[in-house]
Amino acid sequence: MVNSQELIENPKSLKPHVVLLGAGASKAGFPKGDASGNQLPVMNDLVDKIGLSSLLKNSGVDFSRNFESIYSQLIDKDLKNEIEKRIVDYFSNLYLPETVTIYDQLLLSLRGKDAIFTFNWDPFLFDAYQRNQDIAPLPHIYFLHGNVRIGACESCDNWGMKFMLCPMCNIKFKDVPLLYPIEKKRYFETSRYTAMSWKSAMCWFSEAFTVTIFGYSAPTSDQEAVELLKKGWFQNSERKFEHVEVIDILCADQLYEKWKEFTPTQHLSSEKTFKKSLLWRWPRRSCEAQFYPMSQGLPCDDFPIPTTNNLTELHSIIKKIACFETSMD
Repeated sequence: MVNSQELIENPKSLKPHVVLLGAGASKAGFPKGDASGNQLPVMNDLVDKIGLSSLLKNSGVDFSRNFESIYSQLIDKDLKNEIEKRIVDYFSNLYLPETVTIYDQLLLSLRGKDAIFTFNWDPFLFDAYQRNQDIAPLPHIYFLHGNVRIGACESCDNWGMKFMLCPMCNIKFKDVPLLYPIEKKRYFETSRYTAMSWKSAMCWFSEAFTVTIFGYSAPTSDQEAVELLKKGWFQNSERKFEHVEVIDILCADQLYEKWKEFTPTQHLSSEKTFKKSLLWRWPRRSCEAQFYPMSQGLPCDDFPIPTTNNLTELHSIIKKIACFETSMD
């Protein structure tokens, strides 16, 4: 048995832990809405939550289906533009509460050698990164479908908060366009930032030691995305030992059927909540917690993320773990 103190004080330079986020992650993190009570929509309830019903009704569009089905069949360009504007406006007005959220916990449970990729338009990952970045080295973050909070410089490949100036050329960042639910998204043609993010995703997936898929349902409009990630995952390895973890409210059998192509040796585990995940149980040491059992047959003691709503208290605990990592990340 590897005790928790030994695990904390002896981090290893292992391959990255890569996390893939879908709308279910934000839904789980904010079941009662954001700081102002604004609800977090997913594709199945986006029309109602954002108030698109009257707009669609007045345009003669059947809005009884989920947004994925509706949007993929829209033809009227003006209607599309208005819907997209309302979506950007709604998500732009979402804000984190001052208390600890899943996104704070998620970012702080990973290291600088790790990465998070999200399909979500909401600003929570970016905002959480902003308020945690000085506490400990954080994972790299990428927005695969764009994001309402970011902009990018098309000539310098820099990106950051929208409306800010590029630190290299001093030109204001341009908005990164959101990608909407259509089957052929042209990931490498939409924008330079999006193309860079997808190339990075394939690279990170090819090098990953562990992948956690959190709240991503892999809808039919994202089959191209799933294939791209699968291509990256198997690029350098047959994945006989690496591990895939899925956090989702679906039952284990359903999740296995959905993701079995990623786990040829059935190294797949599923949890219904983040609080049972590898990252919660072994913050900043999730890969070590799998390495020891796999290589030496030694299980590892849990040292879970503390249950606290106080962000300062969480920061204090994470600093004590991160201080042993030196410059290895």
